[in-house]
Amino acid sequence: MTVDLDLHHHAPPPKKKDYRIGAIGAGFIMRDCHLVAYRNAGYHVVAITSQPPEQAREVARLRGVPTVYNTNEELIADPSIEVLDIAVPPNFELPIVREAVKHAGHIKGILAQKPLGTNYQEAKEIVRLSREAGITLGVNQNMRYDQSIRALKTVLERGYLGEPVLATIEMRAIPHWQTWVKDLGKVTLLNMSIHHLDSFRFLFGDPKSVYVSARSDPRTKFEHQDGIVLYILEYANGFRAAAWDDVWAGPAREGGALVPRRLRRNHGDAARRAGHRR
Repeated sequence: MTVDLDLHHHAPPPKKKDYRIGAIGAGFIMRDCHLVAYRNAGYHVVAITSQPPEQAREVARLRGVPTVYNTNEELIADPSIEVLDIAVPPNFELPIVREAVKHAGHIKGILAQKPLGTNYQEAKEIVRLSREAGITLGVNQNMRYDQSIRALKTVLERGYLGEPVLATIEMRAIPHWQTWVKDLGKVTLLNMSIHHLDSFRFLFGDPKSVYVSARSDPRTKFEHQDGIVLYILEYANGFRAAAWDDVWAGPAREGGALVPRRLRRNHGDAARRAGHRR
């Protein structure tokens, strides 16, 4: 088999790069990820707003955004803005989209952070509003655009690996939960698992059924149900995809991280004693 190493791991460039972008939100994701990426790619962010507005002014100075609006409504009403980048907690997304569709004459596209709304009903309403207004809606499911996932997609489509039988993802990490997560009471599924589920769908399509098992994370003190999450996606052709999203990852912050060092020290002492005996 001849293997072509051009795996299309970069997303194709857009046909037009001079859309005028309005940024709603000035937190870490917008400040240190989106605005930096836009600048590096040559896109034009022309305005920003956030609550409080002082945060937007600080970020605008840092990233060279020329205009700061005090409210979402003022930014959305700017007739020069063609694309909205909404990077706010999910409970604010639906009201912003409701306002945005009133200005479909100049707003052509919306990029919304995941999760899209706080629940399925809100997500469906955001999709409906955007579709009926003729506005292209994108959800920032960025894992499917990761170079490794895009390359794997090409490898699968070309049949280099044969027929897929099983795909697995294991995540063992201790995330830093955003402050808004506590208000929702939803932890891993809407923040971490959402990336893995979307990547499975990108690579293999929609499953026939999904099985999920979840329990609380002992370290997370506010009320929640989905700390440690396990799930299996079942496909009609027999293929299975499964993930273990483990935000506990052992008692690393409770002193467990000290055990490996002690074990290494004891193992080294034993090895030295064995060397002396030889």
